Amino acid sequence: MPPLPVGLAKPKALHEPSFAQLGVFHAIMITGSVSRAARLMGMTQSAASKMLRQLEDDTGLRLFERQHQRLVPTPHAQGLQDSVEQLYGAYGVVQRQIDSLADPDTGHVNVAAIPTQATTFLPQAIKRLRERYQGITVTVEILANQPIVDRVQSGQADFGLVHDITPSVSTLNEDLGLQHVVCVAPAGHRYAGLPHVAAHDLRNETFLSYGPQTNFGAMLETAFASAGVRMPVAVEVTSSAALLALIRAGVGVGLVEPAAIAPFGATGFVIKPFLPALPVRSRIVRSRLRPLTRHAELLLEAYRAVVLQARPDSFQA
Repeated sequence: MPPLPVGLAKPKALHEPSFAQLGVFHAIMITGSVSRAARLMGMTQSAASKMLRQLEDDTGLRLFERQHQRLVPTPHAQGLQDSVEQLYGAYGVVQRQIDSLADPDTGHVNVAAIPTQATTFLPQAIKRLRERYQGITVTVEILANQPIVDRVQSGQADFGLVHDITPSVSTLNEDLGLQHVVCVAPAGHRYAGLPHVAAHDLRNETFLSYGPQTNFGAMLETAFASAGVRMPVAVEVTSSAALLALIRAGVGVGLVEPAAIAPFGATGFVIKPFLPALPVRSRIVRSRLRPLTRHAELLLEAYRAVVLQARPDSFQA
């Protein structure tokens, strides 16, 4: 009888996998070995190996291949891992909710944020929260828009801080107000004598910008195309903080949302309105399917207060 193709196990009666089996599988995917997974799970290596075999028997799937003393995930394992991560994200939400009900003054909040929001308003919001509730801990993960939405949908983040996003049936979006992109140049730049900077004024300048794979970068690329201006990017960045540091160092000029400048201050920059006007909306995104924990609500309240204090026009646009 010829051997089965890689990734397939011998068909047999299937059973639903247990949460413990999926836990061992998840640990192996994270650590890359049964021995390390066993230590992570607090069990013996033989027990972890047995649970992995049971999972493969129960599902009828071969999940790992041994190559040079290493476990290599099969395509089945890669596909299963996404669902298991979502499962563990949801389980984490339940566990945090239990913890918060047991002790209202302790708990944990997971926030996923774009770089600008993570460095501009969120630090002050966390400070306010921690001053009142020292037992609440916070994790901040800095990501792009879509991964943030994915984290919120899967339960791996309590809420997200993003730019404009497309509404989703599984998320709620809260508008934090409208800003318009500004042009930033080093102190002493010729832009200081202009009332505003237009797309054609950027010609012959060293232009610093975001990659087209980012929402902000794609928006700028579209705006330049509409204005009939081709803008080669000399230095590509993934965060406003990096872009502003480069500008302050005199490397070139760039476009940012005004909120990104706040942590730096205006000293060392020439800041001018950019035309045509490019609106940017900041939003809070949270799950429509899961209520926020009390601790996440407290952090969101602090965040709204910080944004409103810094930008009185917020929540009105």
